[in-house]
Amino acid sequence: MAKAHKITGVKPLCSYRENARIILPQKVEEVYTWEPFVWDAARREELHNMRIAIKRLRYTMEIFRVAYRLPKKRSEKTAVVSDKRFAEFLAVVIDLQEILGDIHDGDVVLEVLADYTSQSEDQRERVAMLPGVTKLIAQAKETRKADYKMFLKKWEQLSATGFKEKLLSFLAS
Repeated sequence: MAKAHKITGVKPLCSYRENARIILPQKVEEVYTWEPFVWDAARREELHNMRIAIKRLRYTMEIFRVAYRLPKKRSEKTAVVSDKRFAEFLAVVIDLQEILGDIHDGDVVLEVLADYTSQSEDQRERVAMLPGVTKLIAQAKETRKADYKMFLKKWEQLSATGFKEKLLSFLAS
């Protein structure tokens, strides 16, 4: 698993909100360092690392959510819109994390199943379980393929609509 990128520029004496504006964009950029690997379904480790980076972004967003609630002196309507927008961005991040989690789960299942038949020392037992394990492997491959396809479609939609730029712009506001 890849280590988290070092956060720079945090100013302990600055406000929570100011530091949120420093930290969150760096977490977004960390996620996008894995983008070159998105287009190759066989890049299992890199996709898993992207999921971990997205998880870090998600939890950091959850911690700093309060910093994006507008002060009371602004209109209540504006504050509600800002919180709703933050929630929408967060929901997308959560969705990406879950889809990539499903892909990783599929990868782990496939590893376990591939090793399963080699665990038995009895040749007859191996031959007896092979058809069932083969069927499970085929099903797991199809599920993983469908999950990856869903992720790729989602990623392409987000890219086409400028999600990254919108998120960074919102986080800077």
